[in-house]
Amino acid sequence: MSEIVANGIRLHVQHLHPVPAAERSRPPVVFLHGLGMDNMASFYYTVAGTVAKTGAEVLLYDLRGHGDSERPRTGYTMEDSVADLTGLLDAVEISGPVHLIGNSYGGTIALDFAVEHPARVASIVLIEAHFNVEGWAEQIAAERERVAGVVAEMGEENLQAWIRRFGRKVVRMMDALTDLANHTSFYPDLTRARPIPADRLRALTCPIRAVYGERSDVPDYEKQLHDLLPHASLTVVPGVGHSVLMDATPAVREIVVGWLAEQCAV
Repeated sequence: MSEIVANGIRLHVQHLHPVPAAERSRPPVVFLHGLGMDNMASFYYTVAGTVAKTGAEVLLYDLRGHGDSERPRTGYTMEDSVADLTGLLDAVEISGPVHLIGNSYGGTIALDFAVEHPARVASIVLIEAHFNVEGWAEQIAAERERVAGVVAEMGEENLQAWIRRFGRKVVRMMDALTDLANHTSFYPDLTRARPIPADRLRALTCPIRAVYGERSDVPDYEKQLHDLLPHASLTVVPGVGHSVLMDATPAVREIVVGWLAEQCAV
């Protein structure tokens, strides 16, 4: 693994099968993980390795504030996330289209990046992704209040005891999340998300595959897909919720690898 400075931020990066720009013949595959306790490992140990074995050039990174990437005190807007991805691709000399595979917030970044840079996106796979449209910031704020209420009800001592049950790895991830939530502009920046006009999402022409859990917590995802991305194909994985990547890994892996092979000639 390596570190790359992009958009002024030190990002923790895994670049599998890097190809010199002059020799690149097919779009690289870029994985974007979700928020909070997530990091690049969730893709590295589930889907990315299998995609890399097909011979594809694969790029993973910890989003700013997550994993081993730098955790600045400010700068967690969607615009920052899109600028980080843009800076990273520039830093590794990937100027042509890429396939974006995004889990949860990573999928939201993928859509926003595609709106800003349509020529740099070959296709998108959305996994339990929200849509950065009117009302999304309010959903984030409401969810934060709900979680804060649960934590307050548990009490600090009970919360720490519950976390310790899951072992040192989860304790470290919770410590990082606590620092992110309490000592940076993470949540305020998210709740100030500038929505994308619906017509700009509808204007996307790249192929899009959407994967949601049967018990998804993304409100009205089918209605939003139909309205905002009518050309997207949808797969609903039975019996799972928002953590479909971790709870139904074989199914998601098969969908992603099949999508890249069939639609994008990986």
